[in-house]
Amino acid sequence: MPSLIGILVLLAATLALLGALSLWKIATLILVFLLGVAAFGTVPGLQLHMLNTAREAPTLASTLNIADFNLGNALGAYLGGIVIDFGIGGGLRAVPWSASLVTLIGILFTLWGNRQSRRG
Repeated sequence: MPSLIGILVLLAATLALLGALSLWKIATLILVFLLGVAAFGTVPGLQLHMLNTAREAPTLASTLNIADFNLGNALGAYLGGIVIDFGIGGGLRAVPWSASLVTLIGILFTLWGNRQSRRG
């Protein structure tokens, strides 16, 4: 769980930096690379957590985890479209900021869920 939280924090920070530094080409290039690394890095940690949590039905848990990734991709694209269409926070340049905010909310849910699983 600590590595998963760390990767999610890296993802949120990378997105925030991308929002702040998107006018500089070299910074954007480096941050897009880091974004890919951080986004890909979430997959093994979340998959392992799901398999450890749902030991009685690992195949179902794995399937639902990947379905959730696809749902997250669709919802992220939809939210990004809303930010662009309505010009929220500056339109296109605000997309990384809103993605960082969504990631921070995800971190809060992850911490809350981890606390709940330790209690029960």
